[in-house]
Amino acid sequence: MTVELLSSISIAEILAAGVAYTIAAAVIQRKLSNPKKTREIQDKIKVCSDELNKMIKANAPKEEISLKQKEMMPLVKQSMMTNMKATVVLIPSFLIVYYLIVPFLFGGLAGRTTSFNIGSSLITLQFKGIFFVTVFVLGLVVSISILVYDRKRAKKDARVIEAKGETV
Repeated sequence: MTVELLSSISIAEILAAGVAYTIAAAVIQRKLSNPKKTREIQDKIKVCSDELNKMIKANAPKEEISLKQKEMMPLVKQSMMTNMKATVVLIPSFLIVYYLIVPFLFGGLAGRTTSFNIGSSLITLQFKGIFFVTVFVLGLVVSISILVYDRKRAKKDARVIEAKGETV
């Protein structure tokens, strides 16, 4: 059995499909997760958690601690649900793209592979492997970039609120 190599054009097309999917997934995730609302909920959870920890350290009555925990649980649930919305949409969409659309688009390349040298290792991938690696690596980069952006934005918003509070 001879294995044919993927052409540079085929690799570029597969990479472009992976980039397109990753960008679409990031946009969908941002739309469904509502970062500003999520940040507000997380701030409330942090305040509640800090108060709960102080109560525990001060040996507060168990009833008060229980009430504080009951106050915090809906916030935690809301935060988890907000984050899960995107996951519930993106995982099935990835599986559909990976198992149906990518083979439909690039199925003619099924018997072809490409190899990459990473350090002293030689990695050989077919078209679905290239797509998966592209989405995985680019997804990590985009997620980390969005996380850094959100943190900077939250700090900036906090400074603006702080400045408004001082001038009022």
